[in-house]
Amino acid sequence: MIIALSRRQLTPKQLAAELQDVAPATLYHHLNLLTEAGITRVVEERLVRGTLHEKVYALSDVSTILGPEDLADVSKDEMMRYFFIFLAKLIGDYTRYLDHNESGSYLDSGYRQLPFYLSDEEFAQFARDMNAVLLPWLQNEPAPGRHPRILTTILIPEPAVETQKTGDEQQ
Repeated sequence: MIIALSRRQLTPKQLAAELQDVAPATLYHHLNLLTEAGITRVVEERLVRGTLHEKVYALSDVSTILGPEDLADVSKDEMMRYFFIFLAKLIGDYTRYLDHNESGSYLDSGYRQLPFYLSDEEFAQFARDMNAVLLPWLQNEPAPGRHPRILTTILIPEPAVETQKTGDEQQ
């Protein structure tokens, strides 16, 4: 459901058509759970035959760009929910890429983890440098021959791990 709803708005009927192996009762149950958890939300309610309401669902619209003011009073659980929504959108984007890649070549995409060591000051400089490199490219308007590309970055500081000394090292 999360992949199907990534950057899309769908009714339960449309979701059921995409997820044919999911029983309708299961689909509604999980959709309600996701909505109660704040992962999905109702974006529209439509009248059907003048009485019934058809709900249209989407992933919650938590911004993928959270600034210091957004994070000032956020709880650990809220932060995890934001990250989950971000990952759900990322998975949906990548699934659509794979589903619509007609060339069979995947050289235009990639993903990797690269640990590197920076002081707080070096990290601030790194962020400024990245912004300076990206800004001119982000200002490009759609034009013939240009295709949308999605750049995703995730920076996670690793917790400091204290190494325990063995008996030999303590002497």
